[in-house]
Amino acid sequence: MKRKTMLMKKTMFVLMSHALTPLQIEDAKQNWDVDDIKKIPCPQWGRIPPDIESVCDAILPAKRFLRKESKPGDLLLVQGDFGATVNMIGFARLLGLIPVYATTKRMIQERIEGDQIVTTRRFEHVRFREYEETCKGES
Repeated sequence: MKRKTMLMKKTMFVLMSHALTPLQIEDAKQNWDVDDIKKIPCPQWGRIPPDIESVCDAILPAKRFLRKESKPGDLLLVQGDFGATVNMIGFARLLGLIPVYATTKRMIQERIEGDQIVTTRRFEHVRFREYEETCKGES
């Protein structure tokens, strides 16, 4: 399903540990009316220690950046540490942003090389999907 708005161009803010692929950039522009993509500077993202009590300090730079740079209707592409991601989804909604994630098709190849089985995993972008709060019919 394409999401179109009345000529309002949007910025996609990216908070994940790797760069977007050309296919993801094309999807954002064509199906989400994105005309600008900005990586959020958050040094801890992708390196949040598993032994800390709270992720709040680690994600504070991302929140400050979004509060300053974003406008309602922009997108936040966020994937990573589960707790930090959930926290950022809620924060994005408070700012009027649309939190999304990338879906992929996974392709696995196995081949035998001597006495070893070598597995190659390839991920291909399918679409961006909005994080849903609840499913239809739930109350």
